[in-house]
Amino acid sequence: MAAETETVSAQELSERLDQLLEMYGDGVSRIHAVLDERQRALLAADPVVASIFLMHDLYPVGLEQRVLEALEEVRPYLESHDGNVELLGLDDGVARLRLTGSCHGCGASLATLELAIEEALQAAAPDLAGIDVDGVAPPAHLSARSAGVQETEWVVLEGAGEIPRGGHVARSPNLMVANVAGTLLAYRDWCAGCPAPLSGGMLLGGTLTCTACGRAYDLPRAGRQRDGDLQLEPVPLLRGGGEVKVAVAIGDGDEGGLGGDESTHGSGHCELCPIGLGDNHRHLLHLTERRIVCVCETCWSMRSGDAEFRPTGGRTLWLEDFQLDDEAWSSFQIPIGLAFMLRSGLTDDVVVLYPSAAGVTESQLDTLAWARMSADNAILDRLEPDAEALIVNRLAAGGPQYVIAPLDECYRLVGTIKSRWSGINGGPQLRATVDEFFAGLQRRAVAA
Repeated sequence: MAAETETVSAQELSERLDQLLEMYGDGVSRIHAVLDERQRALLAADPVVASIFLMHDLYPVGLEQRVLEALEEVRPYLESHDGNVELLGLDDGVARLRLTGSCHGCGASLATLELAIEEALQAAAPDLAGIDVDGVAPPAHLSARSAGVQETEWVVLEGAGEIPRGGHVARSPNLMVANVAGTLLAYRDWCAGCPAPLSGGMLLGGTLTCTACGRAYDLPRAGRQRDGDLQLEPVPLLRGGGEVKVAVAIGDGDEGGLGGDESTHGSGHCELCPIGLGDNHRHLLHLTERRIVCVCETCWSMRSGDAEFRPTGGRTLWLEDFQLDDEAWSSFQIPIGLAFMLRSGLTDDVVVLYPSAAGVTESQLDTLAWARMSADNAILDRLEPDAEALIVNRLAAGGPQYVIAPLDECYRLVGTIKSRWSGINGGPQLRATVDEFFAGLQRRAVAA
């Protein structure tokens, strides 16, 4: 009996709600009827009122016009990549679009469409039933670090509007923004042909040249390589309402995205001058104190050649065939199954550092043990002194992992572990923390 009573009450509530909405809609229509065109336009500028007008088919601007206005908003982004978009028509509430210019059929079309255009259309025409676009192609010849299509979110990029013409900076981890002739362009901060960051390259006009490998990319043409088939990975960027927004993968901040984590250096000042720093900035290694120094671009360029400093490395290599058996590892007498090893340019010794609750613990590796390991792994002979290290992870469930990575990445791992360490042996989250870190390294690494 109780269930039957609840059903009747629900039906009554639904009927009353329908009556209320009908009366509400009739009232909105009557108010709308006494307003002039200017008043309707002013009210429609309010997002809440605009939604009410759209709900009752009272919006003063037709669907087609709103779609055209949305495309005008996103057009500067498309033109910055030497492309454009046109509306072919509206069929049953579905907008048919065509991408033209460099956007048509290129590897960047998918991101350009699904993120930039879709964001603009959703804001201006939420009643649009869908979009159908001619010119979408799957990404091709992009950086090997691109790991498929992920869900994205739009994030405000603070300070991007202050980048001067001809300037290019790393505004946050793994994001490079350039100002080419007054137009802002965003790309993932890595070269398509080598592991070096784009933010360290040379920008002349619209051409960005990687200083590590010499490859040149045309930024206004979706980052296509000049005299080659490679292409940078563009990041959709929109300007409007005094804001600059970029589209990033949801959760990308955990490993190299916009958000970062507690182990990433936050905003502050250059340790060698008073200039402020963003979340993503350059690092130097202080050779005698063996610590990472956070520096601005100018100090990084001017002080990298000083006797006491050394720039950290730029490559990340995933070593699939590295040889190190249990007996050899035991001979190193490292108390934890995780360590990084580097060669000192001052003493030519091999230094072993491993994380603990107190931070970094340092010791010297026996030269004969290193020689035996180098004999089995020739790549160690090319390890750049003081700039990069061999990271050994024997905590992984699937077997040991070996990576050559920039030294600041090693210190970032130590900082992450220190912030999450609990108990005597690190606690149950230690292995999960290390797994997350190495998963991020593997996504960015090049196989060796």
